[in-house]
Amino acid sequence: MTSHSDVHICPHCGQEVPPMEIEVLGRKRWVQPICECEKQAKMEEINRLVRAKEENEVRELFSISNIGDKYLNASFENFEVRPGSENAYKIAKHYAEHFEEYGPESIMIWGEPGNGKTHLAAAVHNHLTKHGKVVVFISMPELLNKIKATFNYNNKETEQQILKALNICDLLIIDDLGAEKTSDWVQETVFTIIDGRYRRQKPILATSNIRPADLIDKIGNRAYDRILEMSQPIENKATSYRREIAKQRLSKFDEILRGE
Repeated sequence: MTSHSDVHICPHCGQEVPPMEIEVLGRKRWVQPICECEKQAKMEEINRLVRAKEENEVRELFSISNIGDKYLNASFENFEVRPGSENAYKIAKHYAEHFEEYGPESIMIWGEPGNGKTHLAAAVHNHLTKHGKVVVFISMPELLNKIKATFNYNNKETEQQILKALNICDLLIIDDLGAEKTSDWVQETVFTIIDGRYRRQKPILATSNIRPADLIDKIGNRAYDRILEMSQPIENKATSYRREIAKQRLSKFDEILRGE
């Protein structure tokens, strides 16, 4: 039992915290309260441990392998800024470097396939991950397949676990939004994912090969309204880099065939 003569010294601010007398079931007892800053420190430690546990859960469900070997080293430094991609590059880079300032504001980079949208999204992922942020990077078709796999009784992951991870990560990057084959289940699931982030004021970075106005037929009215409210669409107007590489490759073979 704490004595009324004991004096507790707060280890954080050094102030004396005297014991106080209370009555419990008709009997008076001396108890030792703690300083407000000590209480705050304990709460911060509890929150830190809870946050660490949640981060581990996210990383277990969505490992770095989801980004693919091709984009493991993607950065803004090794992105080839071609005509038409300048604005998408500048905004993606600023978004990554000033992520905290954007808060819940989301962006959607759209344009024709193969013009560097995924590289920019991966560069954002890699930059934020290096700075301690928990980022999930996954294509929408792959994400839907991951959720579908939970319907298998033997699957070790549950739909609830996946949706929770998508809700608590610092940034959710959805690559190829609208590339999924549509159905009532797909539209409902896409809405659940986007709405979960919306309600928690958490940002999304999406890439799409489809014009924003045409996404409504793919993801449904409700998901479209949510993503439109949350996001600033940015068009990457560059032509397909893959097609340019293919043309260069074909040109080399033509030279060989001509004997040049």
